[in-house]
Amino acid sequence: MKQIQKDHIFTEVYIGIHCLIFLLVSLFCFYTQSVNKIMMILTLIIYGIYVGVELYLFAAKRIKLIENLALGYFQSMMDILFISVCGICLKNFYLISLPIFCLFILMFSLRNHRTKSMVHGFTAAAFYIIVGCVFNHSFSINIIFFQAALILGFSLFVAEVNHLMNDVYERNRYAMVEIEYKNQLLEYRATTDFLTDLSNHQAFYQSLAFIATKQAPIALILFDIDDFKAVNDKYGHLYGDYVLREVAQIIKKHLRTSDIAARYGGEEFAVLLPGTEELFGQMIAERICIAIAQYQFEFEGQCMGITVSAGVSNSTVTLDRIEQTLLVDRADELLYCSKRNGKNQVTSARFK
Repeated sequence: MKQIQKDHIFTEVYIGIHCLIFLLVSLFCFYTQSVNKIMMILTLIIYGIYVGVELYLFAAKRIKLIENLALGYFQSMMDILFISVCGICLKNFYLISLPIFCLFILMFSLRNHRTKSMVHGFTAAAFYIIVGCVFNHSFSINIIFFQAALILGFSLFVAEVNHLMNDVYERNRYAMVEIEYKNQLLEYRATTDFLTDLSNHQAFYQSLAFIATKQAPIALILFDIDDFKAVNDKYGHLYGDYVLREVAQIIKKHLRTSDIAARYGGEEFAVLLPGTEELFGQMIAERICIAIAQYQFEFEGQCMGITVSAGVSNSTVTLDRIEQTLLVDRADELLYCSKRNGKNQVTSARFK
């Protein structure tokens, strides 16, 4: 809210400056003969400072806000009219007005696409011709047209160069986006199991190494699908792949966003629960086992029930590399305890 209020205040000040410029131009138009040349030069200096501020706002990415408020051509026409009147009245186009014109056109071209910049160049040249024909007392019409042609030529040149620069920038930006996408894709493939969309074996150990040394307590659950070889032998490997995918999705549904699920290998799955005590880890494992046992696995007309066994190890201390391996080995031992004791159950113990 505060930023929006600041933007509104900034916009009002910006519009006020251009209205002031319009009033100055009007005074120059009506009182050209009596205006003191020193005062006009001073006004041009002030205007130069103003252009510098405008360049700063452009660099600070605040100009875009003004462009979106439809000030666009109003502010530009006031600037062009102001510079044109000052240049012709001072009778010194090349030393005073032309550099300011070039700076202004350059700034406008950098802020807009090629077509709008070219239109702006034509408009600037036309305004200069009109002002020259109305207020000129020193230059011939041919000189006025020649000077307008210089303005137009510079504007078209800058617009074309800016277009080429933007084209190169867009190509580079596209290339960088593509490289970033490919890097993310490579990282995804390197850390994700393609079948279940869970973390793979390597990514699991990387996550364990990070969590076990940074956060305690931690619970580790190892799941194994009961009699999975029989499922493959009876229904085929496509059905087995379907079971693996469904089991992975059931596990993910019962986890928090901070938890990590991985395909540990074959029909084994591993789950890391950061900041979880032993009792809660066992409750999560039992909840997942019940959900899988109640789920109907149906694939191409074949339907059967699937169960899993689980082992849960827990630690309340920070673990080094060797202790991390012992934590996994302990969960694996408890998993096989569940297998020996009848399957479709959870066995847990704390690692100390």
